[in-house]
Amino acid sequence: MKHFVTLFEKTENFHLIKDVGQIPYLMHHYFGYDSMIVTYKNSDSYSYLEDEVKGLKLKFIPKIKLERYSLSALIFLFFNAKKIDILHLFHHREKTYLNFLMYKWRNPNGIAFLKSDMGFDSLQKHNGLVPKKRPKYRVRQWLFDRVFPKLDIVSIETEDAYNYLCTRYPEYAKKFFFMPNGINFDRMYSLAPLRKFEEKENIILTVGRIGAPEKNNEMFLSVIEKLDLHDWKVIIVGPIEKHFESIIEMFYQKNPHLKEKVVFTGAIYDRKTLFEWYARSKIFCFTSIEESFGFVLIEAMTYADYVITTSISSASEITNFQQAGMIVKDEKTLTHNLNALMQDAGQLQKVGEIAAKRATESYSWATILQSLHNLITKF
Repeated sequence: MKHFVTLFEKTENFHLIKDVGQIPYLMHHYFGYDSMIVTYKNSDSYSYLEDEVKGLKLKFIPKIKLERYSLSALIFLFFNAKKIDILHLFHHREKTYLNFLMYKWRNPNGIAFLKSDMGFDSLQKHNGLVPKKRPKYRVRQWLFDRVFPKLDIVSIETEDAYNYLCTRYPEYAKKFFFMPNGINFDRMYSLAPLRKFEEKENIILTVGRIGAPEKNNEMFLSVIEKLDLHDWKVIIVGPIEKHFESIIEMFYQKNPHLKEKVVFTGAIYDRKTLFEWYARSKIFCFTSIEESFGFVLIEAMTYADYVITTSISSASEITNFQQAGMIVKDEKTLTHNLNALMQDAGQLQKVGEIAAKRATESYSWATILQSLHNLITKF
């Protein structure tokens, strides 16, 4: 049995249902790996271990620092690297590269798997994986040059980003692996079954960290003011940033008639309740400025929601170049199209069905991780 270790020191309970937890868990569930996440203890309870990721192990390590630098992961790898067949880390950071160097020093035959979590826009902006022209990234570049030849698998979430990297770093092209984020459809549908269009409600839904700068929720509220909602409601799901509470209060003061039509649910941690909102809704609206991968778009498409989103780097690919949704560039266009869609049940149903098919065919963790497993067996 191969030992698959995800090292992610910031793991909280909610990470277990994101890619941080789903990849090691499903590698265990589908292919029998002995999977573990190594982390600090960041939550009082990791309740998802009991149902969502049963069989996944957590290993808590102490926080050991030298001034502002964490030594915990390096110490863990020094003593445990030889027991790890596949080490899975996230993000192109100095500490990530140092951890891989330690791992490969202690276990040269181990498989080093880096999940990049970088969108095409960021890669273009930085001219690659490390912004070379900025002095503060010199150390990262120095480490990159030394660790990259030792890495075995470097995954990237979108095809355009994958193609860019293969061209930008031809000497490492064989290391790059196109691996989008996925969905465990069986689990989702067991908690909240897919509804027929006639069973859905007139709901515009959005999900995320409400008020986070990159989510651009101010734009969404500005659009809502201009919509002719009639018998529609807007449901806004997610934890609310402290500074955004005053913005919500001002929104209601300015629009008292929308108090019953625009509902902020706050954070929803119960998976069944969250998935039921997707299942009940007809439209999913996403106004984010920047995302490496629009995971919530796939969740919405899974439930045949009509997705209308800003042009984040993954939007074109996820919506199959707008066959399974719509991409808008500004507030005026979003307002116009939402008003039109609320009156066009036929279009909502048609595109929603295309979206559900697109999601299940292209973003199933079972299929995606089968490819990863096949790749691992070749080493």
